Amino acid sequence: MLKFLFVLLLLAFMSSTTLAQQEEKITFGVGVSYYPAAIPGDYSYGGHFGAAGLTNFFVPMQFGPYIRFEPELGVYFKSYQEQVPDSSGSSSTFLRTADQQIVRAGFGLFYTRQPSNDFQFGIGARLGIMSSEYETHQAATGVQDTDVHYGIFYLGGALSVEYFVSKHFSLGGELQFIHYGYGAPLVTVGNNPYSGYLSPDSPQQAVYSTNEVLSARFWF
Repeated sequence: MLKFLFVLLLLAFMSSTTLAQQEEKITFGVGVSYYPAAIPGDYSYGGHFGAAGLTNFFVPMQFGPYIRFEPELGVYFKSYQEQVPDSSGSSSTFLRTADQQIVRAGFGLFYTRQPSNDFQFGIGARLGIMSSEYETHQAATGVQDTDVHYGIFYLGGALSVEYFVSKHFSLGGELQFIHYGYGAPLVTVGNNPYSGYLSPDSPQQAVYSTNEVLSARFWF
């Protein structure tokens, strides 16, 4: 009986030691990445999809040698002006100002392996939501402003590689295959009280995109 209790105590001690070691291996960091993505809502591409260079900020959390959880937040802002021909048929033009704002929030979950101190690779998935809004402001009488807003859900797989320049700094790359799902956009024209969802009965639409991502991480 004493031997059995001793074995139980030894196993409990070894388990607590192992858990403590695992807890010590939880590593946190901060990072930034350049993220080209397929973005709905860019009317400069005929109202379909344009490539936008998103800058992502994220907080990598490495749980032991095999699991990484990475919340992310991406932002993109674009503004430009152009001279647009007057639709009245005259040769005059008027100034149009266009603004686009994109916000991306989600997370990644990866299974990682580190064959050496300098190199790590992982395979996993990323998912989240995006908001893409495109506004135009017309400097002409009788031409109304417009606002087009998309809500997007994204989900896909990712393969990552990372090189550790030092213990606290790494450079990485990621290849993604992402599915973007969205419905009809919310469209507002001027102050028209009848504005709303354009073709609300339209079916769910989707885009599949391969993305290449470059990133840098600082580890605490």
